[in-house]
Amino acid sequence: MLLSHKKISDTDLESASIIWDFLTQKDNLDKADLIFVLCSHDVRIAKYAADLYRNGYAKQILFSGGINFFTKNIFSDSEADSFAKLALNEGIPAKDIIIENNSTNTGENIQFTKSLLNRKNIKVNSIIAIQKPSMTLRVRLALDKQWPENQFIISAPDYSLLDAPHSHINLFMIINEIVGDLQRIITYPKLGFQSEIAIPESVEYAFNYLVSQEYNLHLVQ
Repeated sequence: MLLSHKKISDTDLESASIIWDFLTQKDNLDKADLIFVLCSHDVRIAKYAADLYRNGYAKQILFSGGINFFTKNIFSDSEADSFAKLALNEGIPAKDIIIENNSTNTGENIQFTKSLLNRKNIKVNSIIAIQKPSMTLRVRLALDKQWPENQFIISAPDYSLLDAPHSHINLFMIINEIVGDLQRIITYPKLGFQSEIAIPESVEYAFNYLVSQEYNLHLVQ
């Protein structure tokens, strides 16, 4: 799914870096009841979850994710099942892995996971929620709105915008993705999906510039 050979200019990259930095959040790690993985196209997230488990940060991992625009051509199974297989290969016991494989967006990741934990009668208070670095602000805002009763630590593997591409997603698609994620942060509070946050002028300018340069594949119409 690499798509497009569009030449990325220095101005494109500078604007994308401004957005990437704004979207990226990371809390100090502490032990929790559960590692909650909001799955994606990037299997490095599964590896990171396995590392946290092995280092004793939680005794269970929940993988949440079905199939979406980015992953339908990458994985043969759901995101959650694909991530769980990787975790098993990393030596994580199957008994400590929970799978939610129907969600197709961040809101569903949260709502379907809450429902699954309730059905399984699994009580959790503290949760480490992990995603790609550029999704961490959006995850925080969504959790704040949709799961306010729990304590969350937001975390992600430590890599930069230039390191974000992998064998299935190139830099052009990564920039499209973060432009779309920022748009959702701007518009979703009005729909009740997440808490609101002020958008710095420099970030808004970078967003408008990249949209004008046709980085619009991930925008909500």
